[in-house]
Amino acid sequence: MNFFDFEEKMNELGFSSLASIARALESTPQAVSNWKARDQVPHHIVLTINEWNNEEKQTQENKIFSNTIYNKEKISFPELFNVVAEQLKVIILLPFIFVFLTFIFVQFIQEPKYTSYATVLVPENQAGSAGGIAGLASQFGVNIPTGVQADLSSPAILPDLLYSRTFGEKILFKKIYSKAHNAKVPIFSLFYFDFDPNSKPSNLKQSKALRSLRKMIDYNQSIDNPVSTLSVTALDPNNAKDLADIVLTQLDSLNRFYKNQVANEKITFIESRILSVMKDFEESEQFLKDFNQNNRQISSPSLQLQLDRLQRDVEIQKGIYLTLKQQLELAKIEKIQETSVIQIIDIPQIPTSKNSKNLIIKVFLSAILGLTIGIMIGLIRSNAKNASIKDRKKIRKFKFLLKKKSLEFFKDPQISGILSCLFLIGMPFFLDHESINPTFFGKYSSTALIINLIYILITLLFIFLFLLHRNKSNQANK
Repeated sequence: MNFFDFEEKMNELGFSSLASIARALESTPQAVSNWKARDQVPHHIVLTINEWNNEEKQTQENKIFSNTIYNKEKISFPELFNVVAEQLKVIILLPFIFVFLTFIFVQFIQEPKYTSYATVLVPENQAGSAGGIAGLASQFGVNIPTGVQADLSSPAILPDLLYSRTFGEKILFKKIYSKAHNAKVPIFSLFYFDFDPNSKPSNLKQSKALRSLRKMIDYNQSIDNPVSTLSVTALDPNNAKDLADIVLTQLDSLNRFYKNQVANEKITFIESRILSVMKDFEESEQFLKDFNQNNRQISSPSLQLQLDRLQRDVEIQKGIYLTLKQQLELAKIEKIQETSVIQIIDIPQIPTSKNSKNLIIKVFLSAILGLTIGIMIGLIRSNAKNASIKDRKKIRKFKFLLKKKSLEFFKDPQISGILSCLFLIGMPFFLDHESINPTFFGKYSSTALIINLIYILITLLFIFLFLLHRNKSNQANK
């Protein structure tokens, strides 16, 4: 093809100057000038121009379709179906890829978990056992509460107690059989495989282990029903059952401890109160005794009134004293009794089946996600395919600028220098991170080691790019 015909076709396509023709063909103005001087255009350039002409013809044929789909404010369903049919391969392929990968992950990669359940009965309130005595004491002006008190032995705080740090620390070092170790090991070893029982773990490791332990335990308390459900989830069915037993035992033990603590405080208070009341009681009796000795015969109304007051005072002090003594005996009985607040209805069992992985739901959601993305990509591809020459020029310009600026991003020594500094600042934090189950160097898991290696390689790459392009820039300035 001679250069005159070539130039006419390029003018028809919207490229008039040699510079615009060179940019469109991803060539140089010098090469285009050589074609003009020789009056001969290379064969591969002619093929490219012919392809552009064919695309222009196809665009003209689809002009009505393009205007209908993309230039109207409303899109009709038949027109949308045409786009779907045109991009059917993409719309079918993407959901299949999403479904396939989701199925592989859920069915074969995701670790199976087992849950052991226990049903317990927790009373809603614990009325004081001395309700009648409290009524008697109230006659003498002594207020003895009979309702539920806000203390740590109250059944109402059992769910909060179950997730407390105090409770977690008490069971974290209980022994449990582990298949991986083939021996009884502390529960802490379930989260840190190489845990040494003779050494004390750091606060960071202990906090991470407590968070992982809380995720394994679930307590479902009904509002209207005193029956609650405790569930423990683990990777091994035996571990789930053993851990549920330990949780129930420790929960009962901790509740007994707090009940005993409350009883001791009550006994101490009542004993101190008895000493004070006993002293007042003895003084009242002494006053009555002295009055009777000094007044053998009571004839005047004033002496009779004084006698009644002394007798009434003695009766009041006697009633208070008797009430406190009864309360002391009840507190001592409460202290030594072995009744637990928690009553187990169904003890934990070894789970016989894995937890449901919700495979159908996850596959369905992945199919919906893949279908949505496929339709979006199909619409974008259809729009790009049916675009006009002007729009295609913009797309080509976008690709050219994207490629050019991407290369400039890595060639700029300022950008690579800034990124190198940022990666060097962040490197100590990555290298100092400790995994929950370390297998390399006593600190990193396999995933953490790979991430750290990639991080180091990226840092070295940016340092290399910075030094390389800085040297090139210095040489160019010379």
